[in-house]
Amino acid sequence: MANNPRLGQKRVRPREIMILGGAYISYGVGASFGTGIALLQYHGALGLWGILSQLISCVLTITLIYLVSKDCGDYGLKDMNRMFIHYCGPYLGRFFRWFTVVMLFLFTGTMFAGAAETFNTSYGIPLPVGTLIMLAAVIITVILGAKKLIDIIGNIAPIILVGMLIICVYSLIFHSDSLIEGSKLLIESCKDIRMTGSPVLAGVLEFGLVIVMTTGYLASVAGRQGTSKKELLIGNVSGEGSLFLFKIMLIFVFILNASTIIGSSVPIVLLGGKLGSVFGKIYALILELAIYTTAAGMAWQVVANVVPEKNKLYKPLCAVITLAAYGFTYLGPFSTLMMWVNTLSSYVGVVFIIALLYTRIFRHKKMQKVSDEPADTTAEA
Repeated sequence: MANNPRLGQKRVRPREIMILGGAYISYGVGASFGTGIALLQYHGALGLWGILSQLISCVLTITLIYLVSKDCGDYGLKDMNRMFIHYCGPYLGRFFRWFTVVMLFLFTGTMFAGAAETFNTSYGIPLPVGTLIMLAAVIITVILGAKKLIDIIGNIAPIILVGMLIICVYSLIFHSDSLIEGSKLLIESCKDIRMTGSPVLAGVLEFGLVIVMTTGYLASVAGRQGTSKKELLIGNVSGEGSLFLFKIMLIFVFILNASTIIGSSVPIVLLGGKLGSVFGKIYALILELAIYTTAAGMAWQVVANVVPEKNKLYKPLCAVITLAAYGFTYLGPFSTLMMWVNTLSSYVGVVFIIALLYTRIFRHKKMQKVSDEPADTTAEA
């Protein structure tokens, strides 16, 4: 396989960075972030301490993105399999690869559950019909392949963030609680849904979740034709930085509106409804876009790890695997599915952190970078 000729170059194009940053944001929002349930479980339920836990998670995540994006360029890690073997060795690496594939498969199922619930709540569309709409959109997008996928989801990100920004600004101005009262209320009332009572552990656990969800995506994007290493680094890091700012804003929104969102599995959707039924329906549509971008990105990673895009079975498997992911939605309600998958992914992700640090500190001294290798005129079979 020929190496991407521009991966080692220093070319920086603003449009390419915006597409990569937008694609990262779109991939990361999804049903869990777009509804606010995951943010509430990891950070919001800790009240003001959630600011600290989110900051810890962000610093760790940006460090991870920088290191993995850089290594993918330096060592030619253009897919999930090579990336995990690079950091974890052949045996543990293959375990992480297939564990991640299974988790992404389950995450895709939770996205369908979130989409159906949002369609039903906001528009009265029956759950099966809402699911079919999302299934069709995801299958068609995944069939188009990686390059089209990144272009599509990268351009949807601004729409998602604008809708969320409107809700945040309105909820910060017209809030129901003070910071102190709201913080106490969230800490006391959200014990059953929070991941942990420790802000440090909460930050580390969300970081573990990000590892499972994001590292394979970072390796796959590294193979994007015509993208330089600098564009890859700046695009991915800027995407995570933008998400961090929105997450901090949302945590303050949750605290200041604690009495309003307690008991809701879709707190942001609930707050959006305060702006009126028309805006509530518009945001529900924006949320469906967020779910669509994440589900499509995850489904593509699952299919691409089973067969490459050029394989004749790729397109049929796009439909089969995506439909199979929908079956996961029958195991429980959306919030329960998210809690189960997030918890398992978080703890396993922490193990990968150890392997990554060991490789970066000790094993990289013995590894040869792609840019350091002598020119080879023979293509790999």
